[in-house]
Amino acid sequence: MMKKIIKNIYHVGDSGCSVFLVDTQSEYGLVLIDAGMSLDFIRQIDSYNMRFKDIKHCILTHCHIDHIDACAALKGALPKIRFYAHELDSVPIEEPGHDERTAASWYGVKYKPVKLDRKFYSDMTLTLGGYDFQIIHTPGHTPGSISVLVESEGKKVLFGQDLHGPFNDGFLSDLEDYQASMQKLLDLKADILCEGHYGIFEPADKVREYIETYKRQNQH
Repeated sequence: MMKKIIKNIYHVGDSGCSVFLVDTQSEYGLVLIDAGMSLDFIRQIDSYNMRFKDIKHCILTHCHIDHIDACAALKGALPKIRFYAHELDSVPIEEPGHDERTAASWYGVKYKPVKLDRKFYSDMTLTLGGYDFQIIHTPGHTPGSISVLVESEGKKVLFGQDLHGPFNDGFLSDLEDYQASMQKLLDLKADILCEGHYGIFEPADKVREYIETYKRQNQH
């Protein structure tokens, strides 16, 4: 069930992973943070005074199937949608045959690749309408994992998917990178954390506690 988090930012719900949405209130339309595993699930936004056809962008936080499986269906339904991800996770997203990198084998599904319209190579800001999406490279879970920071009503909203892990060689995980990434996120002092599987955390002390807990648990 769709839920408003703060002005113009929503939790669409959970389909494999948590899917989030930012309404730019402009010609740039609606921006998805990850796509999950079900197109029908995303279409439900039509029931919440939004229009599915207004989804124009989808930022993918990493290459795992529970975050990207619906991409091909989204592209079929919305041919002009633009997909974004980090270059280091781009190959498993754009090419078939990477079932270990995408974890498709874990779910017993066949991933249909989708082409990225833009690849991130470093930390940067993606401006869509009046919103600045701060793209933060946070490797560890996967080499190309990113987190996204957006401000609304004076609060820092952090989309930090899969900050808990898991970590394994098949994902090309790196715990040393992960430790540095978590410190980078702690330094942001976010007010709200939208996590990929464990919910929404606020205020800032709850965000810090969540990140610090997993940082301690996953020492290299």
